[in-house]
Amino acid sequence: MPSALPSKDPSPLLPVVIGACTGPLGGLSRIQLCDESLQDLFDSGLVAGVTNWNNPPDEADGVSVSLYDHKDGTVGRHGDPIADVYAVVVRQNNAILAVADGCSWGHRPRLAARCAVRGSIEYLTQKFFNSESINCNSQHIIRTLLRSFESGQKMIVENEGTTTTLCVAVVFELAEPKGENGWGLCVVSVGDSPCFVWRNTTRQVVEVTSAAHEGHNRDMRDSGGCLGTSVGDEPDLGNLICSFALLAEGDIVFVTSDGVSDNFDPVTLHEGATTHGPSASPPVSLPVLTPDQRQAGLIANLTQVIRGIKPQLKNEPIHAWELKEAIVKHVIDVTDNQRACMESSLKSVDDPELSTVERRARELEFKEKLKTMGGKLDHATLAVYEVCRYHNSCA
Repeated sequence: MPSALPSKDPSPLLPVVIGACTGPLGGLSRIQLCDESLQDLFDSGLVAGVTNWNNPPDEADGVSVSLYDHKDGTVGRHGDPIADVYAVVVRQNNAILAVADGCSWGHRPRLAARCAVRGSIEYLTQKFFNSESINCNSQHIIRTLLRSFESGQKMIVENEGTTTTLCVAVVFELAEPKGENGWGLCVVSVGDSPCFVWRNTTRQVVEVTSAAHEGHNRDMRDSGGCLGTSVGDEPDLGNLICSFALLAEGDIVFVTSDGVSDNFDPVTLHEGATTHGPSASPPVSLPVLTPDQRQAGLIANLTQVIRGIKPQLKNEPIHAWELKEAIVKHVIDVTDNQRACMESSLKSVDDPELSTVERRARELEFKEKLKTMGGKLDHATLAVYEVCRYHNSCA
Protein backbone atom coordinates (compact mmCIF):
# COMPACT_ATOMS: atom_id res chain seq x y z
CA MET A 1 0.00 0.00 0.00
CA PRO A 2 2.73 2.60 0.83
CA SER A 3 4.57 1.80 -2.40
CA ALA A 4 1.55 3.01 -4.40
CA LEU A 5 1.98 6.52 -3.00
CA PRO A 6 4.45 9.18 -4.25
CA SER A 7 7.99 8.97 -2.93
CA LYS A 8 9.14 12.35 -1.61
CA ASP A 9 12.27 12.97 0.45
CA PRO A 10 11.86 15.07 3.59
CA SER A 11 14.42 17.44 4.98
CA PRO A 12 16.04 15.94 8.09
CA LEU A 13 13.30 15.85 10.74
CA LEU A 14 14.37 18.35 13.41
CA PRO A 15 13.71 17.14 16.97
CA VAL A 16 13.18 20.36 18.99
CA VAL A 17 9.61 20.52 20.31
CA ILE A 18 8.07 23.96 19.77
CA GLY A 19 4.81 23.12 21.52
CA ALA A 20 2.20 20.43 22.05
CA CYS A 21 -1.36 19.95 23.26
CA THR A 22 -3.66 17.06 24.05
CA GLY A 23 -7.13 16.62 25.46
CA PRO A 24 -9.73 16.52 26.71
CA LEU A 25 -8.89 16.17 30.41
CA GLY A 26 -5.27 15.26 29.88
CA GLY A 27 -5.80 13.27 26.69
CA LEU A 28 -3.01 10.79 25.96
CA SER A 29 -1.30 11.54 29.29
CA ARG A 30 -4.15 9.89 31.20
CA ILE A 31 -4.00 6.14 30.70
CA GLN A 32 -6.07 5.00 33.63
CA LEU A 33 -9.50 3.39 33.77
CA CYS A 34 -10.72 3.96 37.36
CA ASP A 35 -10.35 6.63 40.07
CA GLU A 36 -8.61 9.30 38.00
CA SER A 37 -8.39 11.51 41.11
CA LEU A 38 -5.34 9.46 42.08
CA GLN A 39 -3.42 10.78 39.08
CA ASP A 40 -2.34 14.37 38.40
CA LEU A 41 -3.93 16.01 35.37
CA PHE A 42 -0.66 15.67 33.49
CA ASP A 43 1.98 13.07 34.14
CA SER A 44 5.26 14.45 35.42
CA GLY A 45 8.17 13.72 33.14
CA LEU A 46 8.35 12.75 29.49
CA VAL A 47 5.18 11.47 27.82
CA ALA A 48 5.43 10.47 24.13
CA GLY A 49 8.52 12.64 23.73
CA VAL A 50 6.97 15.77 25.29
CA THR A 51 7.35 17.22 28.80
CA ASN A 52 4.52 19.78 28.60
CA TRP A 53 1.33 18.71 26.84
CA ASN A 54 -0.46 21.95 27.70
CA ASN A 55 1.67 24.29 25.60
CA PRO A 56 0.25 24.73 22.08
CA PRO A 57 2.10 27.13 19.76
CA ASP A 58 0.15 29.84 17.91
CA GLU A 59 0.05 27.67 14.79
CA ALA A 60 -1.59 24.62 16.37
CA ASP A 61 -4.37 23.66 18.73
CA GLY A 62 -7.04 21.09 19.53
CA VAL A 63 -10.47 21.00 21.11
CA SER A 64 -13.14 18.51 22.17
CA VAL A 65 -16.72 19.51 22.98
CA SER A 66 -19.88 17.56 23.75
CA LEU A 67 -22.87 18.36 21.55
CA TYR A 68 -25.19 16.23 23.66
CA ASP A 69 -28.01 17.65 25.78
CA HIS A 70 -27.58 18.44 29.46
CA LYS A 71 -28.88 15.97 32.01
CA ASP A 72 -31.87 17.37 33.87
CA GLY A 73 -30.78 19.54 36.78
CA THR A 74 -27.04 18.87 36.38
CA VAL A 75 -24.02 20.34 34.62
CA GLY A 76 -23.28 16.94 33.09
CA ARG A 77 -24.36 15.85 29.63
CA HIS A 78 -25.63 12.61 28.21
CA GLY A 79 -22.73 10.74 26.67
CA ASP A 80 -20.22 11.83 29.33
CA PRO A 81 -17.29 11.38 29.48
CA ILE A 82 -16.14 12.60 26.07
CA ALA A 83 -14.56 9.51 24.52
CA ASP A 84 -12.57 11.40 21.85
CA VAL A 85 -8.87 12.26 22.17
CA TYR A 86 -6.68 14.68 20.21
CA ALA A 87 -2.95 15.42 20.27
CA VAL A 88 -0.70 17.77 18.31
CA VAL A 89 3.12 17.95 18.54
CA VAL A 90 4.90 20.71 16.61
CA ARG A 91 8.63 20.65 15.96
CA GLN A 92 10.85 22.99 13.93
CA ASN A 93 10.05 21.55 10.51
CA ASN A 94 7.45 18.86 11.17
CA ALA A 95 4.31 18.11 13.13
CA ILE A 96 2.22 15.12 14.23
CA LEU A 97 -1.57 15.37 14.59
CA ALA A 98 -3.81 12.59 15.91
CA VAL A 99 -7.51 12.16 16.64
CA ALA A 100 -9.18 9.04 18.03
CA ASP A 101 -12.92 8.61 18.57
CA GLY A 102 -13.77 5.91 21.10
CA CYS A 103 -16.65 3.83 19.76
CA SER A 104 -19.79 4.17 21.91
CA TRP A 105 -19.95 5.86 25.34
CA GLY A 106 -18.07 5.28 28.56
CA HIS A 107 -14.66 5.04 30.18
CA ARG A 108 -13.36 2.03 28.24
CA PRO A 109 -13.93 3.54 24.76
CA ARG A 110 -12.21 6.71 26.03
CA LEU A 111 -9.37 4.55 27.35
CA ALA A 112 -9.07 2.90 23.94
CA ALA A 113 -8.83 6.32 22.26
CA ARG A 114 -6.18 7.51 24.72
CA CYS A 115 -4.14 4.33 24.26
CA ALA A 116 -4.38 4.52 20.45
CA VAL A 117 -3.11 8.10 20.29
CA ARG A 118 -0.41 7.62 22.91
CA GLY A 119 0.83 4.31 21.50
CA SER A 120 1.05 5.77 18.01
CA ILE A 121 2.81 9.01 18.95
CA GLU A 122 5.25 7.25 21.28
CA TYR A 123 6.23 4.90 18.45
CA LEU A 124 6.62 7.74 15.93
CA THR A 125 8.71 9.74 18.39
CA GLN A 126 11.02 6.81 19.00
CA LYS A 127 11.50 6.05 15.31
CA PHE A 128 11.78 9.62 14.01
CA PHE A 129 13.66 11.39 16.81
CA ASN A 130 15.22 8.93 19.28
CA SER A 131 16.86 6.55 16.84
CA GLU A 132 20.04 6.88 14.84
CA SER A 133 19.51 9.17 11.88
CA ILE A 134 18.33 7.21 8.85
CA ASN A 135 17.45 8.17 5.32
CA CYS A 136 13.73 8.03 4.71
CA ASN A 137 11.11 9.17 2.25
CA SER A 138 7.34 9.59 2.35
CA GLN A 139 6.79 5.86 1.78
CA HIS A 140 8.97 5.09 4.79
CA ILE A 141 6.95 7.58 6.86
CA ILE A 142 3.72 5.81 5.83
CA ARG A 143 5.17 2.41 6.79
CA THR A 144 6.24 3.85 10.14
CA LEU A 145 2.74 5.23 10.65
CA LEU A 146 1.28 1.79 9.96
CA ARG A 147 3.57 0.23 12.56
CA SER A 148 2.58 2.96 15.02
CA PHE A 149 -1.02 1.75 14.70
CA GLU A 150 0.21 -1.68 15.82
CA SER A 151 1.72 0.03 18.88
CA GLY A 152 -1.59 1.75 19.62
CA GLN A 153 -3.44 -1.55 19.19
CA LYS A 154 -1.11 -3.30 21.62
CA MET A 155 -1.58 -0.58 24.24
CA ILE A 156 -5.39 -0.79 23.96
CA VAL A 157 -5.39 -4.54 24.55
CA GLU A 158 -2.87 -4.35 27.41
CA ASN A 159 -4.93 -1.69 29.21
CA GLU A 160 -8.31 -3.39 28.56
CA GLY A 161 -9.78 -0.67 26.36
CA THR A 162 -12.50 -1.46 23.84
CA THR A 163 -12.55 0.06 20.33
CA THR A 164 -11.71 3.38 18.71
CA THR A 165 -11.07 5.05 15.38
CA LEU A 166 -7.65 6.59 14.76
CA CYS A 167 -6.32 9.11 12.26
CA VAL A 168 -2.68 10.23 12.46
CA ALA A 169 -1.06 12.81 10.17
CA VAL A 170 2.64 13.65 9.79
CA VAL A 171 3.56 16.99 8.21
CA PHE A 172 7.17 17.50 7.08
CA GLU A 173 9.31 19.88 5.08
CA LEU A 174 10.50 18.56 1.72
CA ALA A 175 14.18 18.35 0.85
CA GLU A 176 13.44 19.58 -2.68
CA PRO A 177 10.37 21.83 -2.79
CA LYS A 178 8.32 21.92 -5.98
CA GLY A 179 7.25 25.52 -6.46
CA GLU A 180 5.15 26.69 -3.54
CA ASN A 181 4.59 23.08 -2.41
CA GLY A 182 7.50 22.76 -0.03
CA TRP A 183 5.85 20.36 2.43
CA GLY A 184 4.45 16.84 2.49
CA LEU A 185 1.58 15.25 4.40
CA CYS A 186 1.34 11.53 5.18
CA VAL A 187 -1.86 10.21 6.76
CA VAL A 188 -2.97 6.79 7.97
CA SER A 189 -6.56 6.35 9.12
CA VAL A 190 -8.93 3.63 10.25
CA GLY A 191 -12.57 4.38 10.98
CA ASP A 192 -14.42 7.61 10.22
CA SER A 193 -12.13 10.31 11.62
CA PRO A 194 -11.12 12.27 8.49
CA CYS A 195 -8.20 14.56 7.66
CA PHE A 196 -8.69 17.79 5.69
CA VAL A 197 -6.49 20.57 4.32
CA TRP A 198 -7.50 24.22 3.99
CA ARG A 199 -5.43 25.85 1.24
CA ASN A 200 -5.08 29.57 1.90
CA THR A 201 -3.89 30.30 -1.65
CA THR A 202 -7.00 28.85 -3.33
CA ARG A 203 -9.39 29.24 -0.36
CA GLN A 204 -10.52 25.64 -0.80
CA VAL A 205 -10.88 22.56 1.42
CA VAL A 206 -9.62 19.11 0.37
CA GLU A 207 -10.28 15.86 2.22
CA VAL A 208 -7.07 13.83 2.20
CA THR A 209 -8.81 10.67 3.47
CA SER A 210 -11.75 10.67 1.02
CA ALA A 211 -10.70 7.27 -0.42
CA ALA A 212 -12.06 5.63 2.76
CA HIS A 213 -15.64 6.27 1.63
CA GLU A 214 -15.26 7.01 -2.09
CA GLY A 215 -18.20 5.73 -4.15
CA HIS A 216 -20.39 4.70 -1.24
CA ASN A 217 -22.54 6.49 1.30
CA ARG A 218 -21.34 7.32 4.78
CA ASP A 219 -23.17 5.43 7.50
CA MET A 220 -23.21 7.36 10.76
CA ARG A 221 -24.00 4.14 12.65
CA ASP A 222 -20.83 2.36 11.48
CA SER A 223 -17.27 3.73 11.55
CA GLY A 224 -16.20 1.15 8.95
CA GLY A 225 -13.15 0.08 10.96
CA CYS A 226 -11.46 0.46 14.33
CA LEU A 227 -8.53 -0.44 16.53
CA GLY A 228 -9.03 -2.43 19.71
CA THR A 229 -11.03 -5.49 20.58
CA SER A 230 -13.31 -5.66 17.55
CA VAL A 231 -12.92 -9.42 17.00
CA GLY A 232 -11.42 -10.93 20.13
CA ASP A 233 -8.22 -8.94 20.62
CA GLU A 234 -7.97 -8.03 16.94
CA PRO A 235 -8.81 -4.73 15.21
CA ASP A 236 -11.16 -4.21 12.25
CA LEU A 237 -9.02 -2.76 9.45
CA GLY A 238 -11.82 -2.80 6.89
CA ASN A 239 -11.32 0.82 5.81
CA LEU A 240 -7.65 1.36 6.74
CA ILE A 241 -6.16 3.79 4.23
CA CYS A 242 -2.85 5.56 3.58
CA SER A 243 -2.80 9.00 1.96
CA PHE A 244 -0.27 11.58 0.78
CA ALA A 245 -0.62 15.23 -0.23
CA LEU A 246 1.66 18.15 -1.04
CA LEU A 247 1.31 21.27 1.09
CA ALA A 248 2.34 24.90 0.92
CA GLU A 249 3.45 26.97 3.89
CA GLY A 250 0.32 28.54 5.39
CA ASP A 251 -1.95 25.61 4.55
CA ILE A 252 -3.92 24.32 7.53
CA VAL A 253 -4.13 20.58 8.23
CA PHE A 254 -7.04 19.55 10.44
CA VAL A 255 -8.10 16.12 11.67
CA THR A 256 -11.61 15.68 13.09
CA SER A 257 -13.90 13.15 14.66
CA ASP A 258 -17.13 12.32 12.83
CA GLY A 259 -18.93 14.54 15.35
CA VAL A 260 -17.41 17.41 13.37
CA SER A 261 -17.47 16.08 9.81
CA ASP A 262 -21.01 14.67 9.98
CA ASN A 263 -22.30 18.10 10.97
CA PHE A 264 -21.16 19.45 7.59
CA ASP A 265 -22.77 16.54 5.70
CA PRO A 266 -25.71 17.85 3.62
CA VAL A 267 -27.80 14.79 4.52
CA THR A 268 -27.24 15.34 8.24
CA LEU A 269 -28.13 19.02 7.78
CA HIS A 270 -31.31 18.12 5.83
CA GLU A 271 -30.02 19.82 2.68
CA GLY A 272 -30.30 16.55 0.78
CA ALA A 273 -31.36 12.93 1.20
CA THR A 274 -29.96 9.44 0.74
CA THR A 275 -31.44 6.04 0.02
CA HIS A 276 -28.99 4.41 2.43
CA GLY A 277 -28.68 4.28 6.21
CA PRO A 278 -30.68 6.00 8.96
CA SER A 279 -31.73 8.89 6.69
CA ALA A 280 -33.17 6.62 3.99
CA SER A 281 -36.73 7.95 4.36
CA PRO A 282 -36.25 11.66 3.62
CA PRO A 283 -38.85 14.40 3.20
CA VAL A 284 -40.12 14.34 -0.39
CA SER A 285 -38.92 17.89 -1.00
CA LEU A 286 -35.23 17.04 -0.53
CA PRO A 287 -33.09 15.97 -3.51
CA VAL A 288 -31.58 12.49 -3.28
CA LEU A 289 -27.78 12.79 -3.38
CA THR A 290 -25.29 10.32 -4.81
CA PRO A 291 -22.24 9.54 -2.63
CA ASP A 292 -20.11 11.90 -4.75
CA GLN A 293 -22.70 14.69 -4.48
CA ARG A 294 -22.90 14.16 -0.74
CA GLN A 295 -19.12 14.43 -0.41
CA ALA A 296 -19.07 17.54 -2.59
CA GLY A 297 -21.76 19.09 -0.39
CA LEU A 298 -19.76 18.39 2.76
CA ILE A 299 -16.67 20.03 1.27
CA ALA A 300 -18.76 22.99 0.06
CA ASN A 301 -20.23 23.49 3.54
CA LEU A 302 -16.80 23.33 5.17
CA THR A 303 -15.38 25.76 2.61
CA GLN A 304 -18.26 28.19 3.14
CA VAL A 305 -17.80 28.24 6.92
CA ILE A 306 -14.04 28.79 6.68
CA ARG A 307 -14.34 31.46 3.99
CA GLY A 308 -16.90 33.17 6.19
CA ILE A 309 -14.17 33.88 8.77
CA LYS A 310 -12.90 36.77 6.63
CA PRO A 311 -15.51 37.26 3.87
CA GLN A 312 -14.34 40.75 2.94
CA LEU A 313 -10.61 40.02 3.16
CA LYS A 314 -10.03 37.40 0.48
CA ASN A 315 -6.27 38.02 0.34
CA GLU A 316 -5.88 37.80 4.12
CA PRO A 317 -4.76 34.32 5.25
CA ILE A 318 -6.87 32.39 7.74
CA HIS A 319 -5.04 31.04 10.75
CA ALA A 320 -5.39 27.78 12.65
CA TRP A 321 -7.08 29.26 15.74
CA GLU A 322 -9.62 31.07 13.57
CA LEU A 323 -10.46 27.89 11.67
CA LYS A 324 -10.83 25.94 14.92
CA GLU A 325 -13.20 28.51 16.44
CA ALA A 326 -15.34 28.78 13.29
CA ILE A 327 -15.78 25.01 12.99
CA VAL A 328 -16.64 24.57 16.67
CA LYS A 329 -19.18 27.40 16.47
CA HIS A 330 -20.79 25.79 13.42
CA VAL A 331 -21.22 22.34 14.98
CA ILE A 332 -22.68 23.86 18.15
CA ASP A 333 -25.05 26.11 16.18
CA VAL A 334 -26.44 23.39 13.88
CA THR A 335 -27.22 21.13 16.83
CA ASP A 336 -28.81 23.79 19.08
CA ASN A 337 -32.39 22.90 18.16
CA GLN A 338 -31.87 19.19 18.82
CA ARG A 339 -30.29 19.88 22.20
CA ALA A 340 -33.12 22.19 23.22
CA CYS A 341 -35.72 19.66 22.09
CA MET A 342 -34.06 16.83 24.01
CA GLU A 343 -33.80 18.88 27.19
CA SER A 344 -37.42 19.98 26.87
CA SER A 345 -38.63 16.44 26.24
CA LEU A 346 -36.85 15.06 29.29
CA LYS A 347 -38.59 17.58 31.54
CA SER A 348 -41.95 16.95 29.89
CA VAL A 349 -41.99 13.14 30.05
CA ASP A 350 -40.74 13.14 33.65
CA ASP A 351 -43.92 14.84 34.85
CA PRO A 352 -45.16 12.52 37.66
CA GLU A 353 -48.77 13.45 36.88
CA LEU A 354 -48.62 11.78 33.45
CA SER A 355 -50.17 8.39 32.87
CA THR A 356 -48.19 5.72 31.04
CA VAL A 357 -50.22 6.35 27.87
CA GLU A 358 -49.70 10.12 28.05
CA ARG A 359 -45.98 9.72 28.68
CA ARG A 360 -45.63 7.39 25.67
CA ALA A 361 -47.58 9.83 23.50
CA ARG A 362 -45.24 12.69 24.44
CA GLU A 363 -42.17 10.55 23.77
CA LEU A 364 -43.46 9.74 20.27
CA GLU A 365 -44.28 13.41 19.69
CA PHE A 366 -40.73 14.51 20.52
CA LYS A 367 -39.27 11.66 18.50
CA GLU A 368 -41.14 12.83 15.40
CA LYS A 369 -40.12 16.42 16.08
CA LEU A 370 -36.45 15.44 16.27
CA LYS A 371 -36.66 13.84 12.82
CA THR A 372 -37.33 17.28 11.33
CA MET A 373 -34.17 18.81 12.80
CA GLY A 374 -30.79 18.85 11.11
CA GLY A 375 -27.50 18.16 12.85
CA LYS A 376 -26.13 15.25 14.86
CA LEU A 377 -25.53 15.13 18.61
CA ASP A 378 -22.10 13.64 19.27
CA HIS A 379 -18.68 14.36 20.72
CA ALA A 380 -16.88 16.78 18.38
CA THR A 381 -13.07 16.87 18.25
CA LEU A 382 -10.62 18.81 16.12
CA ALA A 383 -6.80 19.01 15.87
CA VAL A 384 -5.33 21.79 13.72
CA TYR A 385 -1.88 22.80 12.48
CA GLU A 386 -0.86 25.70 10.26
CA VAL A 387 2.17 24.70 8.18
CA CYS A 388 5.13 26.78 9.32
CA ARG A 389 8.89 26.38 9.66
CA TYR A 390 10.41 27.50 12.93
CA HIS A 391 13.97 28.74 12.59
CA ASN A 392 16.51 28.12 15.33
CA SER A 393 16.22 31.68 16.59
CA CYS A 394 12.45 31.24 17.01
CA ALA A 395 12.70 27.88 18.73
